[in-house]
Amino acid sequence: MGSQTHADSVRSEAGTVVTDSEKSHSNEMNSSSSAAIAKTSSTSLPQKTEYIEQVDPSDQKIEVDTINQSSVSIKSSKSSNHGKLDPGPPQLTDQGVVTLPFKQLIVVFIGLMLGVFLSSLDQTIINVCTNKIASEFNSLTEIPWVGTAYLLTSTCFQPLYGKFSDIFGRKPTFLFSITVFLVGSALCGAAQSMIMLIVARGIAGIGAGGIMSMVMIIITDIVSLRDRGKYQGMIGAVFGLSSVIGPLLGGVFTDKASWRWAFFINLPIGAITLAVVIKLLHLPHAVGSLGEKIKRIDILGSITLIIGLVMILLPLNWGGSTYEWNSPIIIGLLVGGFAVIGIFLLIEWKQALEPIIPFYLFKTRTNNAVFLTSFFVGMGFFGIMFFMPLYFQIVRQESATASGLEMLPLIVGLLVTSIGSGIMVSKYGQFRPFIWIGLILSTTGTGLLVLLHEDSSRGEIIAYLFINGCGLGFSMQTLMIAIQSAVATKDIAVATANATFFRTVGSVFGVAISGTVFNNAVQKHLSPLILENPAIQIVIADSYKIPSFEPALEAQILHAYMLSLRSAFTICTPFMGLAFICSLAIQHNKLRKSLGPTPME
Repeated sequence: MGSQTHADSVRSEAGTVVTDSEKSHSNEMNSSSSAAIAKTSSTSLPQKTEYIEQVDPSDQKIEVDTINQSSVSIKSSKSSNHGKLDPGPPQLTDQGVVTLPFKQLIVVFIGLMLGVFLSSLDQTIINVCTNKIASEFNSLTEIPWVGTAYLLTSTCFQPLYGKFSDIFGRKPTFLFSITVFLVGSALCGAAQSMIMLIVARGIAGIGAGGIMSMVMIIITDIVSLRDRGKYQGMIGAVFGLSSVIGPLLGGVFTDKASWRWAFFINLPIGAITLAVVIKLLHLPHAVGSLGEKIKRIDILGSITLIIGLVMILLPLNWGGSTYEWNSPIIIGLLVGGFAVIGIFLLIEWKQALEPIIPFYLFKTRTNNAVFLTSFFVGMGFFGIMFFMPLYFQIVRQESATASGLEMLPLIVGLLVTSIGSGIMVSKYGQFRPFIWIGLILSTTGTGLLVLLHEDSSRGEIIAYLFINGCGLGFSMQTLMIAIQSAVATKDIAVATANATFFRTVGSVFGVAISGTVFNNAVQKHLSPLILENPAIQIVIADSYKIPSFEPALEAQILHAYMLSLRSAFTICTPFMGLAFICSLAIQHNKLRKSLGPTPME
């Protein structure tokens, strides 16, 4: 069995980290694990600190020399001059990369990919089943809450997982997120009423909010920064692939079996993921008793963040559909939500000892650029993913299953460039060119979608979607490399979780804004037709009724929807353009192949 050194207590105050350390034993280290070691004999770390890696495979023991004094004061990375200084020497509070034998790494990575597949599949598979669910429970008016409950909980808990993984450890936090997700999925499949289904989707969302973030964080613990690109590229490919498989499986389950299998399918996949992670993923234990860890949680910050996000996300989801944007409930929730978020920020700034979103993350240019870029990518990308299926299902009158297949060119482009860019980033150590090329392609591809019409050729559709897919594949995962290269080791989990969070919040804002533009355009272009034939009003609520009208009138209705979709694509284009502009501020940081913290150039 192995042994490891850890810190017994860490406190961060006013830019100073005070670390107390001693040797302790653990049962969770693999024989091939390695540790970065800092040796010093004074009360403060000297400029020339010796780092050594020591691995003794014969007795599976890792030796880490402790600092002679029980307490040392070292300068925090908060005040580092980004672009010029190293974040600092490896500290005993840092969790370095844990190397695994290649075969074991591959098996663990497959387990992580299954986790991502699990989470992303669940987001798409349910969309095809909503009509069948509403019909069985006779609750058509309540069906939007199934998606809303999932969206609220997954988004609100997403930024919390980064800090929780620092406090409780990566492995326990990841296992918790998967377990909660599976419990929620099982309850969804067994739901006997719409209320039970809505609550169960909320539970599943709590777990799903952490799966993607935790996978990215765990990769940082088992793969060096230089090699991280190709692994995170494959994660992006899995995310894209599930976006196509989800609607197909949903259609098959709904037509051939039962909608309940759209939730039960998660259980065997999740069981395999849990087994692989429990058996093969060995990471350093988090230090301290359960009580000590709970005391480290920023409870007040967590509560205000969740309340504030719920108050903002609800009106963004309701606005323009359930309620008018100028209705008192929408305005009241938005004002109240931003006020609560303001209180959350004050708590993080003045009161929290271990903030969920540390303010010093926003002191560097690259961090701000990545967060803003991720936000605008979310706005543009999810707008495309939302409206392209509508183009196929409404304008081209195809089934939900067929529309899923029509999205294959986008997924192929994403698969090829996500994996390819990851390999090239690992080989050459450069990530910014791929971000810029990707966002240029995405902006161009989104703009090209405005050229679509009712009778667009198959070649046009394939080309436009493929360009979009290539752009997203180049940029989405390399943005994670950018943020991980720009922070010290101890901040990687929080920074990664927040980058994912900004992308998710961006997607909510993007769909809300583009959705409002689309709905207003539908009303505008259909109004003249409705004045002549009031029966046309029904197609606003149910587009499947369009073929019931005579061919000439049907063509006019389809053209009105096509113009409305163009308006939506038009508004998504500047979102991607803003993402590119923000990405220009990202600085290059060296991608190390060695273990330990990331130096900055």
